[in-house]
Amino acid sequence: MYSATKFTRALALGWLLGLLSLACGQSTGTAGQGGSTGESSGSSPTSSAPDDAGTSGSPVGSGAGSSVASGSSNGTSSTGSSSVGTTSSDASSSGSSGSAATVDGAVMDSGCEPSDGGAVTATIDNTGPWNDTSGTHIQAHGGGFIKVCDTWYWFGEDKALNTNGTGNFHAISCYASKDLTHWEHRNKVVTTSTASILNNPNLIIERPKVIYNDSTKLYVMWAHWDMESCPGASGGYCDSETVVFTSPTVDGNYMYVGHFQPQGDGSRDCTLWQEPDGTAYFVSTGGPGGNAAGDFRDTEVYQLSSDYLTVKSATKIWASDTREAYAFWKFNGRYYGISSAQTGWAPNQAAYLTSTGTLQGPWNNNFTPVGANNSTWSSQPTYVIPIVGTQTTTYIYASDIWNSGNLSQSTYLWLPFTFDGTTWHLSYSAQWSVDLATGTVTTH
Repeated sequence: MYSATKFTRALALGWLLGLLSLACGQSTGTAGQGGSTGESSGSSPTSSAPDDAGTSGSPVGSGAGSSVASGSSNGTSSTGSSSVGTTSSDASSSGSSGSAATVDGAVMDSGCEPSDGGAVTATIDNTGPWNDTSGTHIQAHGGGFIKVCDTWYWFGEDKALNTNGTGNFHAISCYASKDLTHWEHRNKVVTTSTASILNNPNLIIERPKVIYNDSTKLYVMWAHWDMESCPGASGGYCDSETVVFTSPTVDGNYMYVGHFQPQGDGSRDCTLWQEPDGTAYFVSTGGPGGNAAGDFRDTEVYQLSSDYLTVKSATKIWASDTREAYAFWKFNGRYYGISSAQTGWAPNQAAYLTSTGTLQGPWNNNFTPVGANNSTWSSQPTYVIPIVGTQTTTYIYASDIWNSGNLSQSTYLWLPFTFDGTTWHLSYSAQWSVDLATGTVTTH
């Protein structure tokens, strides 16, 4: 006789096997990857501090570490190719959540399944098209990265409809990859339909960054909020605010929380940074009294509330220098922040500062330029991606190459930083690779 207990156990086992089969599903499609030209030399620095990876929301999330989280996955699927050098892709999952712990300076969900441990090499081609696994141009401009278990997620401005040089908002897209080379488009996580207030032809949302809150079990996104046209002006930035969204899954549909000026300060280009203990910071161009006609010469660090939805305090870290497009990283106990000057869509040379203390300073206020030809190869920084390996930690300069006349065709440039013991350097490379297990870099 089949008892009720056995029947219940059978149902539970069948449900579990069904979930496992979904999580292990493979997808098919055409692989795509990014593209540029030159040569880099030098070895990647070895990370000696466990928190050097940081988490930035350029961090991670946008400083330059990366938030690592994970857990059970669910949601819709999209087609794409499985990542090269890995086991089957998880194209059938749409989102992860769960409790998190700190590992190597990043927030990692304790629900992560063990990795297969296979060696994966990410090959970055700066000369070819930056296409997703369906062969479509990647629309993730001004982006940020977060690592969930063994999968990287890339969030950015979807400018597929911005073909005439205007930057008004249409969507924020999310892509997923296990090898930083083959990117599957997962979702338009924020659109004009997310909330009625977002359905505005003059709205601008830029530089989205995402971090994971272990207490609330939510992924939290911060971005720059503005308007394209000001009264009596053409193409101006009127609001100079920030906007916040949340989601229980990393690549799910994010919910609009609100837009505001942090502590009444004007706020434009921005990023996030998350410490291993969960303390998080929002960094932006702005300052007290900033507005469309204001003087945006301050860089402010705002400590976030425990739920990451509001700010608690503000600290001015850089002053009297017009900077934007921030990305941060941490190495050997020191914080570094790279940014560009404010020249609109036109390129300029990126430069970095060093903090002798914390993210809140003191910073040395002596900018060190990186790159060459006064433009860092026509790129503007958006994030620094830490690859924490068994032999070394490589920090990847991830940037945008803007096409001012047709923003939908804007592309990307990724290069490995090298460190000579005192100074960080970038050298242009047409194609290079990083071993995601060891962290070592090879140029081609």
